[in-house]
Amino acid sequence: EQILKVHMRRVPLAADIDASVIARGTPGFSGADLANLVNEAALFAARGNKRVVSMVEFEKAKDKIMMGAERRSMVMTEAQKESTAYHEAGHAIIGRLVPEHDPVHKVTIIPRGRALGVTFFLPEGDAISASRQKLESQ
Repeated sequence: EQILKVHMRRVPLAADIDASVIARGTPGFSGADLANLVNEAALFAARGNKRVVSMVEFEKAKDKIMMGAERRSMVMTEAQKESTAYHEAGHAIIGRLVPEHDPVHKVTIIPRGRALGVTFFLPEGDAISASRQKLESQ
């Protein structure tokens, strides 16, 4: 979180920015990865003619870095969208029901990279070690 804040000093931030939420959602990111995240978020804000960078832009930047750019050229039928939505909802439900599982952060059926959809779980803190039950719940 501290490294992220160093990089965030270079851009104007909206009042809704929560560095701890961003940091928890970027486990394993190096300092360079975090700098890239801030730069991508600033680019999204600039493309949207915004004067400040908000959590929305940070979410878009994180999605792009972690999963790849949106595949807007990929056309999904309504049946494919529905099937993908059920599949991702299943991940979210299981994540909610399994003990010691990280909480659901975001579910999307927007195709990115090789995935048709994805369910994001947000770690509640830095995990240096984990219990057997925690590992099995993942």
